Amino acid sequence: MHIGAWIHGEEGLPLEGQIALAAENGLRTIRCYHYGYAETVASALKKHSLSLLASMHVDGAELLCDWHSQVRLDELVAYQALSVPLEAICLGNELREGGDAADKKHFTARLSFALANVVQTYRRWLDEHGFQTPLTYAMEGIVFDSQGRFHEWLWPLVDACDIVGVNFYPMTAEGWFTFGAFEESRRFLCNARYRHDRLTAFEHGLRTLLGQLEGVHKPLILTETGFPSAVGYHMEGERLVVPESDHQRYAEAMREFLAVIQRVDTDYGNPIKALYFYEWRDNLYHGNIWNVVASPIHTAFGLCDRHGVPKMDIKAFLEILK
Repeated sequence: MHIGAWIHGEEGLPLEGQIALAAENGLRTIRCYHYGYAETVASALKKHSLSLLASMHVDGAELLCDWHSQVRLDELVAYQALSVPLEAICLGNELREGGDAADKKHFTARLSFALANVVQTYRRWLDEHGFQTPLTYAMEGIVFDSQGRFHEWLWPLVDACDIVGVNFYPMTAEGWFTFGAFEESRRFLCNARYRHDRLTAFEHGLRTLLGQLEGVHKPLILTETGFPSAVGYHMEGERLVVPESDHQRYAEAMREFLAVIQRVDTDYGNPIKALYFYEWRDNLYHGNIWNVVASPIHTAFGLCDRHGVPKMDIKAFLEILK
C-alpha cells in the first residue's frame, strides 16, 4: 500500500519544502486536484522519488449536458509528458447533482453513465497509445445506500474504472458541518468508547466496500481519508477559525485508525493499493469553511499543523500499514 497526502500551498509555505518533509516522513505519493498543481510539483516529486495521483477536472453540470465536453485528450497527453510515476489518473472528485448542501446533493444515474463514457474514452486512448496508467474517480459517501452498498446505478462507473477511488472517513455528518463539528471531533478524540464505536462502523463500511469490489475484481484507492485533530477552536478577528488541537490524543486515535485499515486490507488480500491522507497540513483558508458547505472543521485535518510541524511521529505511524 502506497501512502500519500494532498499538500496545499496556503500561507506561503513553499511546496518544495513540504514535499521534501513529506518524503522524509515516509510518504511515497502525492495527490493533486488539477494539472497546474501537478506541473508545479513535478520536479520536486522526481527529486524525492514520489509518485502522483493525478487529477483531471470534470464539471458536473457540463458533463450532464454533453459528456463529450469533458474529454480533454491534450491534458491526458500532458500528464504522460511530466515523466512522473502515476498511481492513477482521477477523473473528477465528488461530483453532485442538487448542489453542495449536505441535504441536497446526490450522485445520480445520469452522472454515473455520463462519467463512465468519459472514463471509457480515455481508456481507449491510453490503450491505443501503449499507456497502462489506471483510471479512477473519487467517490464520496452519497454513492452508497444506508447499508453501505453501491447504489445500483453506480455499477457502470465502477466497471469502467480500472481501480475504484473512494474518499472514505470515520466520521458522521455531525463531524463535518457547522461549528458543532469541533465538539464531535473532541468526542472522537477524548472518548475511547465513542471512538471505538465510530471505528467499528468505519471498519464495517470498509469491509462492505471491499466485499463488493472483490466480487468484480477491482482494487481500491482511498483517495481521501483521515480525521481532524481539533478539540476546540477560537477566532482571530471575524473570519479566521483557528483549531485547538490535542496532538497526543490525535496520535492515539490515528494509531487505532491505521490498525483498522491494515487489518481489513490484510483480511481481503491487500486490495488497497494506495491511501491519501486529507491532508498534509492544516488549512485555515479552506474554501469550505464559510461557503454553503459550512464546514469549519476543514481547518484541522492536517498531519502537520498550519506551520508544517508534524503533529506526531508520522514515519513511525506509517509503519503500521506495512
